[in-house]
Amino acid sequence: MLAPSIVKSVNFTSTNGEAKVELSNGDRFAMTVSNDAFAVRSILGDLKIPRASLRAMSLSARAAAKGGATGGLIFHCTFDDEASITSPAVGPAGTFMTGTFEEGKVGKALLAMPYKKHAYFNIPAGFLNDAGCIEFWAKIVKFTPQIGDGGDPRLFTFTFADTHTPACKIDLVSNDGGGNSGFATCSWFAGIASVSGTQRLHYGNLFTQRNWNAWHHFALAWDKDGISGIQGNPSVALIVDGKQIPNTVFNPCPEELLRMPSKTAYVLGFTYDPVCPASHNTKSPFLIDEFKIWDYAKTDMLK
Repeated sequence: MLAPSIVKSVNFTSTNGEAKVELSNGDRFAMTVSNDAFAVRSILGDLKIPRASLRAMSLSARAAAKGGATGGLIFHCTFDDEASITSPAVGPAGTFMTGTFEEGKVGKALLAMPYKKHAYFNIPAGFLNDAGCIEFWAKIVKFTPQIGDGGDPRLFTFTFADTHTPACKIDLVSNDGGGNSGFATCSWFAGIASVSGTQRLHYGNLFTQRNWNAWHHFALAWDKDGISGIQGNPSVALIVDGKQIPNTVFNPCPEELLRMPSKTAYVLGFTYDPVCPASHNTKSPFLIDEFKIWDYAKTDMLK
């Protein structure tokens, strides 16, 4: 029996029942798997998978995060094509509904259109932690004179699986219904906006270099105990192009929405949930690429 602490990766193929193993010290060897089933501890609980049911299986150790914290990548959708949604690079399989893929930041990207249900992922309870980070690239593809109310665009939405109420999102918005404008997020533990109060905004107000139609990097980090390394140790930080958005509005979420991420099942949607009111869906088209979720409050994109 191999101790998990010394194993870097295991790759198994059913054709010959052989597993190739690499240890953390660099040693490599092959072994024959003779057990009737693999015992796997997963987010769904302890599973026993019959060996005959597996075509192939790969396991690898998670990398250590900066600052010595343990953590790693738990979800990664490249949005290169339909297959990247139904079988993402890391994390739960998604469902592709409709849509096209255009030139992206890396490879291809999903063109997200208003009021269209392009793709969604069922995120089971226990998948997210009470600390984590969502990061991705996005690009607005259609100019409008003013940023509208609601999501203009809304770049993603986590909704509670039981109620379809939005739990986490990032908007470009003149008014999100809560007096928040600019770059705004409603997310676990807190809501943040870059502009206080309802204002009629142009994209140029937010992208001061007038490069609103360029690719921009977005990140949302959270930690219920406070994010170390950020002044004031906030529970939520919204980071755009490597700069933390000022916490001009930093209110706790409504009590009915305040649930620990680890205890809740969600639907991660791009970009339309027919159960939600229209105001909870994107109102302008954009491209989205390289969507990742980490299991710690990753902030190394800060400049």
